Amino acid sequence: MLTPEEIRKKTLWYWNSGKVLRAMLRKEKFFPLRLAWGRPTAKQMRDNFSEVRQRINEIREQSGAKGLGYTIEWQEINHRQLGPQQIPAALLFELKGFLRCADKEKEYAQLVKDLDLIRSREPKLEGRLATHPLDIIRQAGHWPQLLAVISWFKKNPQPGLYLRQLDIEGVDSKFIEQHKKILVSLLDTILPETAINPESTGLANHGFERRYGLQYDEPLIRLRFLDPQQAPIPACTDLTLPLSGFTALNPQCRTVIITENKINGLCFPPMEDSIIIFGLGYGIHTLATTQWLRTKAVYYWGDMDTHGFSILSLVRSFLPQTTSFLMDRNTLLRHRHLWGREEKRKRCLDQLHHLTDAEQTMFNDLKDNRLGDRIRLEQERIQFSRVAETVHTLQRNPSANLSKK
Repeated sequence: MLTPEEIRKKTLWYWNSGKVLRAMLRKEKFFPLRLAWGRPTAKQMRDNFSEVRQRINEIREQSGAKGLGYTIEWQEINHRQLGPQQIPAALLFELKGFLRCADKEKEYAQLVKDLDLIRSREPKLEGRLATHPLDIIRQAGHWPQLLAVISWFKKNPQPGLYLRQLDIEGVDSKFIEQHKKILVSLLDTILPETAINPESTGLANHGFERRYGLQYDEPLIRLRFLDPQQAPIPACTDLTLPLSGFTALNPQCRTVIITENKINGLCFPPMEDSIIIFGLGYGIHTLATTQWLRTKAVYYWGDMDTHGFSILSLVRSFLPQTTSFLMDRNTLLRHRHLWGREEKRKRCLDQLHHLTDAEQTMFNDLKDNRLGDRIRLEQERIQFSRVAETVHTLQRNPSANLSKK
């Protein structure tokens, strides 16, 4: 037996689930909506007849134009002790009464206004919105600006501008920043394939800008030419470049060293035909789009802790030729007196999928505390003579397994 409050909750559920809006957009018949009232049992009728009658009276009083906006479908039952009784079988809602009951009359009025605007400006969106009807409500009142953005990108595909430079009447860059998620869905529906970069998905790392050909504040890549003769500007061996500049650089070196620690990158020993990239941390994933790195011999040196191996696995996911160095058991045990501890809540305990067998064993030992509690060996604690020795080995034999030296 539904109470008036339960009736409101049910109508609100139909609205919030998008069922009403989806039917509207698909031009499907949804009303009258029938809600079963919940027939009382014979025992309830016999033992709590006054309560049942009170419930029925509540429903009757709340029905009609002055109440919750439904009509009652009655049924007659024949109770053994009480005889024939009229009780509600169901509550029937038409659209107007449904909106009144769910308290969505104003929201519906805005919805109709927004939907009329969408149909007049971008009718192609209606099919997409039929599968995501609540988007219309979530963006209530914002559709003039959203449609203006869509119209601008239709006329200016892949513009090569910053958001701040887009001259769209009634729309500022902050609005676009705040509505990127819905705009991706709408622009993907409207724009031709040639106006969309399919390799850029999601919003992370300026995904919106990359997908629709906008400029953005690119991550900076810092590198040193370990062979000064290869520096593009004489005596300028230390460069910091935006990602696009780094990608276009394509140095003629044979070897690329990647390390995390900035000081280690700055003081890394000279190496013929080599460069070193440093200081990116997990931001190293930005290198994944640099094609020329795939043609080089790549070596990675990170901290000997769970995150060091996690970053190594990340690097190897897009540069599978990567070889690690100074991240082996021998190096770790040799520097036992310099061990530190990882912060307990910041450890990487994930499964890593791009490690060699030896690296995986080392990672598991660290992760499972087999050598000590949360031990780590920061790369800057390793003796510099050991680094120089490793570089010397690499110079003599580029194919050497550095982890065993």
